[in-house]
Formats: sequence, structure tokens, C-alpha cells
Amino acid sequence: MTSQQVQLIFGMALVTYLPRVLPMLVLSNRSVPEKISKWMSFVPVSIFAALIFSDVFFWESQFNVNPIVNIKLLPSVLVFIVAYKTKSLLRSMVLGIAAIALMVYLV
Repeated sequence: MTSQQVQLIFGMALVTYLPRVLPMLVLSNRSVPEKISKWMSFVPVSIFAALIFSDVFFWESQFNVNPIVNIKLLPSVLVFIVAYKTKSLLRSMVLGIAAIALMVYLV
């Protein structure tokens, strides 16, 4: 391994480590205002929703809500219903994987 590769690996490790450690160091002895804390609680949900939306509603790089063409729509609806009713991540994941596999097999 060359010294340039070692430097690259060290630099990548530093770049991924610093954004995680710096907020902990800066905010460890401070209290976060209630408004910021409440706002930050919505960030993971909004990021997850954006990822889900872009994956479910876009088929072959185009927005598509036709369930005959976009095979991810029907399994997504089923997963949403099961997740809402059972509140079970495992059941939702198993159903989603099985439904997508079945749709791919049938189409």
C-alpha cells in the first residue's frame, strides 16, 4: 500500500468521524433550546419520507403512479397498511420483500 493510499484512508476516516464527534463535544455541556430540539426530532422522519417517496413513486427515472407499470406501488400500499395496523417492523419488512419478489416474478 502506498503512502498516498494510507493518506486517503486516513482522510476519509477523519471526514466521517469529525461530523459525529464535533456536535457531541460542542453540545455536551450545553442545553439545547426546546424549539431546536423539537425541530431536530422531525429531521429523521422527513429524510426517511423523502427516501421512500423518491423510491416508490419514481420508476425508470420518471414520476409514475400507474400500478401496472410501477411495480413498487402496490407492495408499498400493503406495507403501509400492515405497518399501520401491526406496528411491527419485521412483519412490514417481510411483507414488503415478499410482495416485491412476487410482483417481479409476475411481471
